[in-house]
Amino acid sequence: MPVICINPTTETEAQIVNKLSLQNQDLRLFISNKINEKYIEKLNGKKAIGDISDDTHISTACRGAFCGVFFENNETDIFIEAIKESGLKRVIWVSENEETKETLGLKNLIYIKHNEYKGVEEKILDLESQETVEYGLIDLNT
Repeated sequence: MPVICINPTTETEAQIVNKLSLQNQDLRLFISNKINEKYIEKLNGKKAIGDISDDTHISTACRGAFCGVFFENNETDIFIEAIKESGLKRVIWVSENEETKETLGLKNLIYIKHNEYKGVEEKILDLESQETVEYGLIDLNT
């Protein structure tokens, strides 16, 4: 089923995206138009480049995808609105930040809380491949 990754900006996130592309033949990306072109080129998947600070751009890019992987990087409010409008059936939110009630209240959300991405790649690959999952908080720091 189609997967979209929103806001991959780090080398670790690029590695996660590229591993995900091996598992899912319909991988899409929404990337900020402020990201270095060389970084964008090395990402696998169908790329849409636009304004990451505009929730309507994100929600539009998500149309037709089943699962969305959101790399937070301090885009909380924008992501919340985009997710509400996206129609995604599964949302994987990846963050080092404390979760909020508003974020955890989103429908079909799995919040992966981590420290320096330890365990994130394996968890995303596992969750994306499952037919059914449990929603809520997964704290990889414990």
